[in-house]
Amino acid sequence: MENNTLLNIVQQGFRTALGATAEAIETLQDNQKRSQILSDLNVQWQEKSQTWSEKGTMTEQEAKKIIEQFFKGYHHKNQSPQNIEITLENNPNGSINELTNEIIILREELQNLNN
Repeated sequence: MENNTLLNIVQQGFRTALGATAEAIETLQDNQKRSQILSDLNVQWQEKSQTWSEKGTMTEQEAKKIIEQFFKGYHHKNQSPQNIEITLENNPNGSINELTNEIIILREELQNLNN
């Protein structure tokens, strides 16, 4: 029974590919149909591009806000990003646990700033 199901899936895939190929050939031979499809694809591409651009702009703005808030939080605590870099640079032989704890603390502070 499993072989029969597998055979049906393969046959269905072959028929789908054959039908898609026939449709593509018919479309290429029909100038009006081809022009309509290309026009539709162009409109869809422009819509998607606009959507992606807007989403990219929003993501960029959100990231910028998060980074600014992050740095403001350190300046308010009389710390600077340079202090963080110095701490990490002066600890090259430190354990992974210490570095992991520093990352956890920074992440928690960032979350507090976002809330």
